[in-house]
Amino acid sequence: MMKKLAMAAVSLLAVGCGPSDDDGDGIADGIRDPNNISVVVPSTPRGTVSGQVLTTQQRPLSGATVTMTIGSTPSAASVNTDDSGNFTFQNVPGGAEVLLTFSKDGFSSLRATSIVPTSAGNVPINNGNASFGPVLLSELNGSLKVYVFSPDGRPAAGAQGTLEVDPAGKVLFGASERTTSTVVVEATADAQGLLTFERVPRPAELQRLQGEYRLSVAALDVNNDGVFEAGGKVVTYSGQALLESGTQRTESLPYAYTPEASLGISHSSIASLKGGSKDPIFNMVRSGEGVSIVFNQPVQPTSIIAGLTDEYSGQLLNFTKSVSGGGTVLIIQPEVPFQPGKEYNLALRAVALNGSATGATQFNNTVSFFGGDLFQPQFTTIESVQFRDVKPGVGYVNGLLDPNEQVYIHFNHVLSRYGTQPAFVFFNADLDGNGTVGNAVGEVGNKTGFSLLADEPLAPVVTRTPAEEPVFSIAASGFTTRHSFRFTGSKSLDPAAFPGGLPVVVSFSGIKDPSRNGYANAWGVTLVSDMTAALFNTGAIPPLP
Repeated sequence: MMKKLAMAAVSLLAVGCGPSDDDGDGIADGIRDPNNISVVVPSTPRGTVSGQVLTTQQRPLSGATVTMTIGSTPSAASVNTDDSGNFTFQNVPGGAEVLLTFSKDGFSSLRATSIVPTSAGNVPINNGNASFGPVLLSELNGSLKVYVFSPDGRPAAGAQGTLEVDPAGKVLFGASERTTSTVVVEATADAQGLLTFERVPRPAELQRLQGEYRLSVAALDVNNDGVFEAGGKVVTYSGQALLESGTQRTESLPYAYTPEASLGISHSSIASLKGGSKDPIFNMVRSGEGVSIVFNQPVQPTSIIAGLTDEYSGQLLNFTKSVSGGGTVLIIQPEVPFQPGKEYNLALRAVALNGSATGATQFNNTVSFFGGDLFQPQFTTIESVQFRDVKPGVGYVNGLLDPNEQVYIHFNHVLSRYGTQPAFVFFNADLDGNGTVGNAVGEVGNKTGFSLLADEPLAPVVTRTPAEEPVFSIAASGFTTRHSFRFTGSKSLDPAAFPGGLPVVVSFSGIKDPSRNGYANAWGVTLVSDMTAALFNTGAIPPLP
């Protein structure tokens, strides 16, 4: 069996000559005809990495450290440049991607990559060279001073600044694939607002490299309370600009927000607070959660006044409020969780941190919102049916449902009506006293009933004189749990005649073309099934005074 060859021979042309020797260079000795040449391809080619390191003035930089890392190998080799700034790494694997790091105290660092060649054109070679350079490193003997002022003109003491100089070094020629040379210096402004960045390239150095200084100043929060007295800023200076105008600059920080802008809401779980849709699906707050509000700029925490009521605004609901985010985030947490499908009202007032109680710095709004989880729609039912026993004459109330008195149907969820055809309400009773159910308007079995109309409350139920006032004024949302109809029967109905209650049917199924006409609940679901409840079981609404 033949032994495995250490070198593979690629024959360019067939050789038909006598015996000859080879001294190891891959060319048969003693062959004079050029047509009889063989090129030997090394199975493990080796090469060199070399170059020269200079200052930006292109003077040799001796004693610079050059560190070479190959691929992902954790170990690295290092050499120092000679008096001419030259360096060489020997016996480097051919085809290897090498990373060179150039460094010297007092100068910028530079990282560059290259690949040791294993061929020259189409001809495989051994001892290929990856040449770097000349590599220019800038001297870190300069400084930059920047006075930073807050928007009100005061020194921005404590401001955090970062100066990035890029590029701080350069590879003029050579086989470099990727090059990085950046100097990063951080500083904190003193009592005069002065940021001082030391050990950076002088403008003349950077002008030669066609580099720039990039200054970043972070938003300023002096006492770490979350309120930013000034916004951040990023500004760039070219080496040539600083060479011409000097290395002392003055910068003014912007407001962290736009002071001329009206105080408003940027984010909230209630879309109508931002001027958006009043539809429940955009204004739902889950049971157990609070109302989240984010102002577009900090507000004075002591200026926040909030009120929370149910649909009738009859009494204030208990809640806690918390302010965070530097006066921008407000959470209103109710003591009793919001109930799914119910309507609530929120009154909110706040004053911007930088303003007074008038003009664009004030936010003052009252909106409706709804309890519930958009992704957990629930069934809608009737909670109660009641009538208001209006005094038919001076001085007495008869306790009967009389013609023209109002009957109220309360649903467990808010409803909204669309289209023009109302749902009809029917009584399972002989309303005209002829002994038959179904031959009079409003009787079960008749085609026509009492029209169910929205009766959205804007104030508490009136039970006295003077009438109850809402704890704060509310506006109609177009959604309500309260609907009503006027009883137009020909005779009065006595609750005593219906000991188990008078069955009342709301006929949603009788609405023609529910795609155009109908009632939808808080989740936008159209009601298409009839609902039944009992009148007289929950008593009458107190008569009007």
